[in-house]
Amino acid sequence: MSVLKNLKNLASDSMIYGLSGILTRFIGVFLTPIYTRVYSPDDYGIIGILTNGYFLISIVLVLALDNSTARWFYDTEDHSERKQIINTWLYFYLLASVLAAIFFVFTADYWSRLLLDEYSQGPYLIKLLAITLPLLVWPAVGVNILRFERKAKQAVFLSIFQSLVLIGLNVLFVVILRKGVEGVYYAQLLGAIVTLPLAAYFLRNWMGTPRWFSFSKFSEMFKYALPFIPASLGYWVVNLSGVFFVNEYLEKSDVGLYQIGISIAAVAGLATTAFQQAWSPFAFSIINQSNSKEVYAASLQFYVLVVGLMCTIISVFAHEALVILTTPDYYNAAIVASILTFNYLLIGLSNIAGLGAAIAKKTAPLGLISLLSAAILIGLNFLLIPFFGKEGAAISICIAQLIIPVYMFWKSQKLFYIPYNFLKNLTVFVAFIICSISSYYLPDGGFFYTLALKALLLGVTFAIIAWVNKEELLKIRGVIMTRFTAS
Repeated sequence: MSVLKNLKNLASDSMIYGLSGILTRFIGVFLTPIYTRVYSPDDYGIIGILTNGYFLISIVLVLALDNSTARWFYDTEDHSERKQIINTWLYFYLLASVLAAIFFVFTADYWSRLLLDEYSQGPYLIKLLAITLPLLVWPAVGVNILRFERKAKQAVFLSIFQSLVLIGLNVLFVVILRKGVEGVYYAQLLGAIVTLPLAAYFLRNWMGTPRWFSFSKFSEMFKYALPFIPASLGYWVVNLSGVFFVNEYLEKSDVGLYQIGISIAAVAGLATTAFQQAWSPFAFSIINQSNSKEVYAASLQFYVLVVGLMCTIISVFAHEALVILTTPDYYNAAIVASILTFNYLLIGLSNIAGLGAAIAKKTAPLGLISLLSAAILIGLNFLLIPFFGKEGAAISICIAQLIIPVYMFWKSQKLFYIPYNFLKNLTVFVAFIICSISSYYLPDGGFFYTLALKALLLGVTFAIIAWVNKEELLKIRGVIMTRFTAS
């Protein structure tokens, strides 16, 4: 299969996954002006701490076995063996989630005192989150298995259904019933209950009784996943622990502003997440093609140009997005949002960078660099937050995140060489960063005047990049035109 044909397949899957992200983010953006009028920055601080703590628990419970399941799934075509692999992960994940739920229900008071200070409803919120943990196992496994099967439309349907239910319930509990911060977690619990039957339906051909759990298979999968565990924890430290450092050094209102900055930057995540969800199944599925290395190299250029441009647009217009979507209390989150959009770009880049090591089944380097990155981030947080506040936390994240793709490209090239054009891709990346920084030095002549200047700056930047990357853009144009012609 030609390089262009493979890029079309990758773009096709990315666009399908991206549709899910676009719809979900659009509804989320639509609700932001409502939420910023319901919640104070202090309330957002509480939500941010609980949300990021919840992500940490989820990472620990998965134990990186989603990576093992993907790798073992593609090693066999036998349905029974694949079913055993899936159920081995499913039942471990379910048992771990039930035990975690029991633990956090009985220790909720301790965690509330540790993280939420004097917030009276803290223990109750933690118990609500704990009960939700086991209910989210089936949707999480279901989306992954549909991706492994390359059933992108079904995977997206399940994700969209879950998101729409969650957002609708948030409107009910937060906006209509005025349940306050508790409403967010009522919505999450009820949303998990509503989504569970649909997830079970999609898994109906794969789910078995506990006898399908294989201890020998689990042992093999766990050994493979072991280096991913510190990598996953490192991901959390690098990308999500900043809320806790801001909470320690600054006021709850700063935590809320930081969380809003994350929310605006997360719009960039719809592009990077769409690519990431399509990337792993796509990359592993073409391993045995004769031109696979050329496809991988072209995919990096595709990612840096297309996804990089999307992230830069969000970064440049972060302040305007806050003006449209929020109240003046939240405008100071703009710089945080601009910085963190590039963190999302780097996260996706890390996926590409680690491909060679993943193909060679050498996962230890990712675990090593993730731990090192996390340690560097902690040091940078201690150094930068006291002097630069919440913006210092955002800068720390990007510096620590950058280390991961740099190291993984270097290591992966030794294990499985791919002919990437590093110089050209680096030039594009730097140009996008310069564009974003420059947007904050434009003269302020009012909302629409600044908007026009920023649009002009983006246009000039992309025109220069397009001139340097004419061949790559022609390939991308061919991919997009073919995709829309086919539909």
